Amino acid sequence: MTVDGERLDEWEVHGRLHLPGALDPALVGALRTWVDEVAAWSADPAGPGLHHREQTDAGPVLARSERFADDHERLGDFVRSDETLVGVLTALFDGPPVLFKEKVNYKHPGGGGFAPHQDATAYRFVDHHISVMVPIDPATLASGCLWFADGHRRGRLPTGEGGRIAPDVVEQLAWTPLEAEPGDVVFFDSYAPHRSDTNTTDRSRRVLYLTYNAASRGDHRLAYYADKLAEFADADGTFGRDRVRISINDDFLGRPVEPASESTMREATP
Repeated sequence: MTVDGERLDEWEVHGRLHLPGALDPALVGALRTWVDEVAAWSADPAGPGLHHREQTDAGPVLARSERFADDHERLGDFVRSDETLVGVLTALFDGPPVLFKEKVNYKHPGGGGFAPHQDATAYRFVDHHISVMVPIDPATLASGCLWFADGHRRGRLPTGEGGRIAPDVVEQLAWTPLEAEPGDVVFFDSYAPHRSDTNTTDRSRRVLYLTYNAASRGDHRLAYYADKLAEFADADGTFGRDRVRISINDDFLGRPVEPASESTMREATP
């Protein structure tokens, strides 16, 4: 898949690029199986990956899994070597990409959304990243799809509490929902303002979020996760007991699981 003409214009203007039906249905089916396998790891305290939970009206559920690319061979191959992803990223970076971080946001029924933010305030070591959203389930208005606002050309926007975009800036931005189906791929840069809502449906809205930087800027993935683990080491996983922490930024709006220790990030046993 090439990225030129209107697609490059869309990227330059909005800092995002939506490619409907970019992935083969057979690959989408395989991704669904692989994500289920990663989710199953969370049940084993000695299993691989980093996992986060949140509270819903139906009880505690898995909110996010991350750092799985080195432990799940097939999913790792996809996030590092898929021709569509690498080809588009190479065009957008004007050079080859390298994986910075990887995660699954599950957003099960009742799962929380994210306050307006830019990823740049949480992604360290390099000043520019591109994330790839790969829907495993339909991302709709009802299930809590992403909303984007133009503004990436302004760089880092003023922030308020916990790295969120300042409320007065949020009010100035025009927000547009981006609904996506399995097989679609959405690219967005780390300065693109975005947010999402609670999943109000009775089905999960699982999405792979894969983040890259230009390979010319170095490989910082291990440093990123070491930095995140260090920052979480002294935290109880919540902010004022109102919401669970799963990001370096305080932008996730999910509710904490009780007791607090159950809602924190679980580090895999070496």
